[in-house]
Amino acid sequence: MRVIFIVPCFNASRNLHALVSSLMSQNDNRWSCVIIDDISTDNTFEVANSIPSNKFATIKNNNKKYALRNIVETTRLYENRDDIVIAVIDGDDMLCNDNTVKLLLDEYENNNSDVVWTAHKWDINGMNISSEIPSNVDPYSWKWSSSHLRTFRSSLIKNISDINFKDCSGNWFKRGYHQALMLPILSLTKNRKFIPEVCYQYNINSVSIENRSWEEKDQISTINIVRSRGFLK
Repeated sequence: MRVIFIVPCFNASRNLHALVSSLMSQNDNRWSCVIIDDISTDNTFEVANSIPSNKFATIKNNNKKYALRNIVETTRLYENRDDIVIAVIDGDDMLCNDNTVKLLLDEYENNNSDVVWTAHKWDINGMNISSEIPSNVDPYSWKWSSSHLRTFRSSLIKNISDINFKDCSGNWFKRGYHQALMLPILSLTKNRKFIPEVCYQYNINSVSIENRSWEEKDQISTINIVRSRGFLK
């Protein structure tokens, strides 16, 4: 098995070097990374495209897709592979544990898990809101727990219609993608695992977010829609 990190980016050039360094320092080499520049107005693409390693691939969008659509469309390229683990890192965040890839793959290989997430820390105070989700509960009605390092077998995505990722007008969700992505995936399996080791650093003081108030309001709207309607077949 191997891990493919999907990194959707918007104006993340100042953070990319730290993110790349956190991947290159992994003590397990079974990974690769796809960095997606989503119409940045800075030099995100140039920074990403200059990384001196063949473990990184860079995509430059011609139209704005936002994180969720970028993640889903890239994952669908691997939907017939059961040996691929998809892991999502926001372009302005980073890993903070050199053992992350090994921890993930050990869990998938040894315990046949389908979805795995880890503890994380916020850059401002070290806070972690991730925790275990009991196997006998509906993730849609359970408190949000699978944040921020979200990983899953790529083959799960083929069992999820894109309507789960879109609003009532058929438009892809722009914000709140964490729950819009993970709740359908979590609902497909009971083989889900929380790893308590801190592996991910969430940079809440991201330079890519200019209006956090608007971002948060739009995110709440997405979450309310996703949770109220549940899994759509």
